[in-house]
Amino acid sequence: MLLPRHLVLLLAGVSGPALAEPARGYVDLHVHLAAHLTVPVYGAGPEAKPPAGLTNRHGLSAHLFASQLEAPGPSLLVSLAYANPFATVFETKVSMWARLERQLAYVEAFVSRHSARFGFARTPEEARAIITSGRTAVVHGLEGATLVLDSPEDAARWAARGVAVITPVHLADNELGGAWCQGGDLAILNLPGCQRERRDPMQHGLTAAGKARLHDLVDVGIIIDMAHLSDASFSEAAAILRERSAAPVYTHVTADAVRPDPTALTDAQLREIAALGGLAGVTANQMHLPPLSAAALPADHCRGSVDDFALHWAHIVSVTGGAPLGWGSDFQGGVDHIGPKYGPRGCAAAPAGRAANAFDLSGLAHAGMVQPMFDALAAAGADLAPLLSSTEQFLTVWERDRRLRR
Repeated sequence: MLLPRHLVLLLAGVSGPALAEPARGYVDLHVHLAAHLTVPVYGAGPEAKPPAGLTNRHGLSAHLFASQLEAPGPSLLVSLAYANPFATVFETKVSMWARLERQLAYVEAFVSRHSARFGFARTPEEARAIITSGRTAVVHGLEGATLVLDSPEDAARWAARGVAVITPVHLADNELGGAWCQGGDLAILNLPGCQRERRDPMQHGLTAAGKARLHDLVDVGIIIDMAHLSDASFSEAAAILRERSAAPVYTHVTADAVRPDPTALTDAQLREIAALGGLAGVTANQMHLPPLSAAALPADHCRGSVDDFALHWAHIVSVTGGAPLGWGSDFQGGVDHIGPKYGPRGCAAAPAGRAANAFDLSGLAHAGMVQPMFDALAAAGADLAPLLSSTEQFLTVWERDRRLRR
């Protein structure tokens, strides 16, 4: 049956966005392009010449470089300006805003200088256009909102600045709420918070100000990153997001069922993010990946390598029913990444039936090894369909949250 032309146009206008080609590829939800401006050990930044001999044990040394970022990999990067947790106690609101602004400005200038490969996006529409052009879209985020999210006006100011994602709480409790309690050296950053956690975990949640600021972020269309929240803060944040029909991200995650860890998410929490329509990014932080017991592992499992990452990936895909699942590198976030499976530092001399490649021998030494890591995962039988829909899911989350703006 032929329809009148005006009806055809109307239907096309209504259904056009839904019928648009989904954005290709996968997202890195957690990268620090400008960390060198606030953590001096990262040297001159990603435009410096990469040193020879980079390894996966690069936590507090420079390992993020433009030439390696230009290799095949994510189609969208969320670059998080970093409120250095080691210096927070010495900051004022003015100095913290200035610290974050320097990083945002650097990212925009970096993208401009490398415009053949990258494009900076202030909106989902701009990000889609950049990706369609064959370039990588770069989006602003803030990791840690200490001193910089005190009012609805602050939220509006960050939104106007082009910030798409904010992690309200970082490595230590702040005026917004409780942070998770890490082990190791970083535990010292949150000693008072962890004492509160031990006394009464359910009282280690969001503050009244924190709950109000989450509503403010929803009001201006900024995506809330639930990473680093204590269990009580996570539960309270999820309730607010559910009430507001907003979708979150969780920018760097591992599975508690694979390795019980304060920084990992339980199956229930993973399902909560999926139920909210959100997106998590699995990380390859070597500290939080290896199963505590090797008893149930296959004989050829190589601890500390991509095999550990594969366990977390497979579990999260299974728990969330194959929902979109992103990647969260945390490059220049102070962490070591997974190591080699083969060669002198691996578990075997060479893979069966083929020559060892650079990723086999070095592990996740730098950003140019991300795609080879996922190629290795696919070769081992992992389901990467959730990964390849993650950029589209991130843009969908961003669009959904922006529609809630007041």
